[in-house]
Amino acid sequence: MKLADTLSRLDARVISGSPEVEVRGCYISDLLSDVLAHARPGALWVTLQTHRNVVSVAAMKDVAGVLITCGRQPDPAVVAKAAEEEVVLLSTPLTTFEAAGKLWELL
Repeated sequence: MKLADTLSRLDARVISGSPEVEVRGCYISDLLSDVLAHARPGALWVTLQTHRNVVSVAAMKDVAGVLITCGRQPDPAVVAKAAEEEVVLLSTPLTTFEAAGKLWELL
């Protein structure tokens, strides 16, 4: 499934990158070390973290994108780094729990 196909169901907006990437699962965690150890390439990473290290981990793990929950927004410097690293960043007003439920239905 294309990441773009999930946007309306998640009430998500694109902050950086193109959502025309393939999603092959989902990984939910706010711990960077956990994502480094367990997220698979192509997964949509769901987190409420917004700092620069999220972009670094996302690029390293080659995730399909990062869905930031609870309406949080990264700083402009983080968005610029995501664009530079070609990391898709999305934001949703949904809680992580709500986003997880909707993703369970979609994927």
